[in-house]
Amino acid sequence: MPPIQEKRKYVRVKPLENEPVEIHLMGTALLDVLHASDISMGGVGIVAPNHFDEWDMNETVEILVALPGDLADFMAKGVIKQIGKKSKESGIYGVQFTAMGPKGKQDLQVYVNRMVRQGRVLN
Repeated sequence: MPPIQEKRKYVRVKPLENEPVEIHLMGTALLDVLHASDISMGGVGIVAPNHFDEWDMNETVEILVALPGDLADFMAKGVIKQIGKKSKESGIYGVQFTAMGPKGKQDLQVYVNRMVRQGRVLN
């Protein structure tokens, strides 16, 4: 029997509440510090307050990803690929990574692997 094909290309993990992954966003008109709802080698889900309504699909953003613990912060570029459900307080935005340095890739892979070992995988 062939293995079931996974819908996603990368394993998504949920950061620990007491060790958040901080996302420093720099777009055309914004600079803010937000938290990742989930992260993978392919992108990040970001919880953002509703004052981010000026974001558009396919807008390119530059982000600094601050991983917790002993892992280094890294810069990445991405494109907004999803604008999720919004409440009165916040919305979820999906940013697909388009560029990231080798050290960032390495540290992000270490972080994802740690979260997988802790059972923090999202479907």
